[in-house]
Order: sequence, then C-alpha cells, then structure tokens
Amino acid sequence: MPRGQIIARSPATWLVRLYQGRDPRTGKRRYINRSVQGDRAAAEAVLTGLLAALPARPASNSRLDDYLDWWLHAAVDGRLRSKTAQDYRTLLERYVRPELGRTSLHRLRPVDLQSLLLDMSSRGLSPRTVRYTHAVLRTALDQACRWKLIDANPALEMPLPRAERNEIRVLTAEEARRFASLCRADHQALVFLVALSTGLRPSEYLALRIGDFDSGHSSLTITRTLERNNGAWKFAETKRARSRRTVTVPPQVAELLRNRVASNLLETDRLLFETPTRKPIHERNLVQRSFKPLLKRGGFPNIRLYDLRHTFATLALREGVPPRLVSEQLGHASVAFTLEVYGHLLEESRSVGADRLSEVLFPNSREKKPMEREKAVRKSA
Repeated sequence: MPRGQIIARSPATWLVRLYQGRDPRTGKRRYINRSVQGDRAAAEAVLTGLLAALPARPASNSRLDDYLDWWLHAAVDGRLRSKTAQDYRTLLERYVRPELGRTSLHRLRPVDLQSLLLDMSSRGLSPRTVRYTHAVLRTALDQACRWKLIDANPALEMPLPRAERNEIRVLTAEEARRFASLCRADHQALVFLVALSTGLRPSEYLALRIGDFDSGHSSLTITRTLERNNGAWKFAETKRARSRRTVTVPPQVAELLRNRVASNLLETDRLLFETPTRKPIHERNLVQRSFKPLLKRGGFPNIRLYDLRHTFATLALREGVPPRLVSEQLGHASVAFTLEVYGHLLEESRSVGADRLSEVLFPNSREKKPMEREKAVRKSA
C-alpha cells in the first residue's frame, strides 16, 4: 500500500491519507487523514508537508535523539494511550536527550546509562522517576534490538534505586461514613460518593455516560477513560483489558444515580457528570473547586482525590471481601498486584482469622488466648 494517498471526494475536495501501519491490538490500518479544499496541487502540498514532518528512518549510527523520534512515531503513537505517549516524550525530553541525545545509537554503553541514572539520583529525583526513566529507555532499546539496529540492549541488568513504597492515606471507617453522609446531602458531591463506593479511577468515572448506568442491576459499566491532551478532551480505551468491567454500586448510591438521570434517560451518550455547560469535568477543577472545600468543610484529612479509590479498597479488604473480587472491582491487572499494594491490610487480620478458626475447631475449649494468659500472670504477680 502506498504510504500516502490523495483521494478525490469532489472536484474541489480531496482526502489526504498517510498510512501509519496496523494497530497491534485490533489489526486495523491506521491513517492520518486531512481534508483539503482546492485543486490537486493543494492536496499534494499537504501530503508533502505530512511526509516531511515524519521522523527519518534511523540507522545504527543515528543519534539517540533521532532514533527516539522514530521510535515514538513508529512504536508508541497510536499504540499507547495519548497520555502515556506524552509522558514518555516529557520524560525523554527532560532527562535523557540533554545528556545522551547526541550519542550514536551503536556507541551507547551500559555505563553511559548508569551514569545518567546516578546523576538523576544525585539531583534528588525520586526513585520512581529514575526507575520510570530506565523502563522507558529499556523499552525503546528493546525495540532497537528487534529492528536489528543494535546487537544488545545496553539498559539490561542495571542497578536501580530501591522502589519506594508511598504511604497510602485513606479515610477511616468512621470518617468514610461521615464523608458518605455529607455527599448524600450535597447533589454536586454525588461524583465523590461514586468514587468512594466503587473504587473507580477519576479518569474512569468522569468518562461515564448515562447509558453506562444500569438502573435495574444497580451497576456501572466502564469502557473508556477521559483524558486532557494538548488542551483538547479525548475519550480513550481503558488502561488495560481488565479495566473494561462492570461494577455494582450500593443501593443508596444507585437510587441517587436514578434520580440524577431520571429526566435524561434518552440521552444515553450524555456524560453522567458534567459541567453546567455540558462539558467534561476537568479533574484539577474538580479537586480545587469541590473536593478540597468538601474535605475542609467536614473536617477530614487533606487526602488526594485518588485516595478515595484507596479508601474503598482498604475498607473492602478489612471487611473481608475476597481479594479477587476487590481486584476485579478496581480493574487491576492481577490479584497479585492488588495484594502487593494492599497486602499489609491482610496482615492485620491474620490473628482475627486464627481466633475465628479456633472457635470453629475448638468451640468448647477453655484455654486462654496468649494475651489473656499473659494478663493472668501479671495479675497474680
């Protein structure tokens, strides 16, 4: 197939198409499309401009800068979520290109990359940022190996700073009850009640449509996310396949949602949560104008909006909901990941589980528990 095409739509309208390869997930062909008014010469000028804007195909002696341009164009854009692609670009622009961008691809050595990562750490950048930078570079250079531009990936088997475990801040059970009560009394706070009671990500519940709410089953179906990229709104596929899911909401929340959509049942594509002008809600504005004032008004800890998701998971696990069900509700990649993030909560309930099993196995036993025996010894002393 030719890389660029000019298709006549009418005597003075042309469609310029630039082939971008096939989507690795769907197998469908991807194009850049431009509609051009005028004669064929105008359409040819647009096609020439699009082709000129493409990165040059790299060789083994190309600079790392040039290779990364090609890698982002050929292996990232259109294949990963636009926000992820933009994160990659920002990371490379900020940390990698200034130090290694002029180095030839085939001259890049592990010691060069190690020096870069050590320098990042010495500048006070977080272990997460250093590890993420390494992960992006390793992925890019893996592709260079598959394209036969280099023989081996210089980013492999590299010492990295230990991953830091960020302390998760959540509402206690009592605070969560008060928070839910405050949200039920505030029509505009329903979005926070949905967040707390379902564990959805902000990008997921802000993308919900009226048609995603099943009133009969009291459930919400998540099929897409909302992103803000280069000043424009974009609805994208969920982060991963497991993120496409249906979650059940508590009866009290379902009733509030029914009231919310009662007058708009036929507008199934309308957003469930939107601005007064029927535009998507910007997460930053939601936090600054609604969430933080709500926390302050109720005397709650100064948590992040995303911590409502953590609060849901914490409360669910502490109440004995099986980790598999919590993982499915959260849309995690695996139960193992859920346990890695929240597993410490299960440590707290081990003794409780042992006591309950003891009551089942030995219902008539009068043997005192270790703590009770210790108290008895102290009392006799």
